[in-house]
Amino acid sequence: MNTLYRNARRLIAIVFLVMAVKLAGLEVPAYAETDLHLIYLPHRLTETSNKQYDRLLDEIFTGTELTVAREASPMKRALTLFLSDRNSCLFPISVKALHAVAEPDAIVSSDLIDIVSLRLYTPTGDAEKAFTSVDDFDPKRVGYIAGSGTVQGLGPKHELFVPIPSEEQLIRMLELGRLDAFLGHHPDTALALEDLNRPGLLRVSPITVSNVRFPISFVCHDTADGRHFIEEVNARIRQLHQDGDIRRVLGPHANLPTDAEDAIGAQVSQ
Repeated sequence: MNTLYRNARRLIAIVFLVMAVKLAGLEVPAYAETDLHLIYLPHRLTETSNKQYDRLLDEIFTGTELTVAREASPMKRALTLFLSDRNSCLFPISVKALHAVAEPDAIVSSDLIDIVSLRLYTPTGDAEKAFTSVDDFDPKRVGYIAGSGTVQGLGPKHELFVPIPSEEQLIRMLELGRLDAFLGHHPDTALALEDLNRPGLLRVSPITVSNVRFPISFVCHDTADGRHFIEEVNARIRQLHQDGDIRRVLGPHANLPTDAEDAIGAQVSQ
């Protein structure tokens, strides 16, 4: 009841504000519909899964007055669409990852949503054995997600790693002994294991490989519409973090900015 009362008061206040602005002869800025290009992630963002980022987008946009046209597509296509349209925005993306694959014009980014990290996955084996490094494996028997640029910072050996199309195939090849280890994105691999109903199948490195971490945010071109979009989205992101709802929406595997600060003792940089 209190929530309904507050919402009603807020709506009335907005109506009176708009009327006052019109009576004063002031113009209310009209913002265009935003094309939001979404990077398809099979376990987090499909526009039909009702998981993770799908739920997050619904939570964010139901609390704003933004008009948004959403389309999910593979990363390469989403990037191409975003870079060719200055009236568009992109999600989920890390600013440093974007600059690693493209040179966009001036951009603006939102507050952080969560952090994607690179982890090493191996068969369970001896639970008491000290966790190994990726350097301890024959690089020709180490897999990674095809198209991922995260392995490029791991030295010349990365050229010998085996690109595999999906998390499910990586998991299966490790299970069959066709790979000795693979480099996977967290929380995507954890979610893939859950979808396979095998959450304890593999061992995962407790820390990120070579400190490879990608803070995730919305990114828009630096235009009036883009800045307005980011302002509106930021208000919702901050509210979700402040209320603790971000954990409910993204689930237990998500690495939130506060989690990362607690773990590494430093602010995560975009």
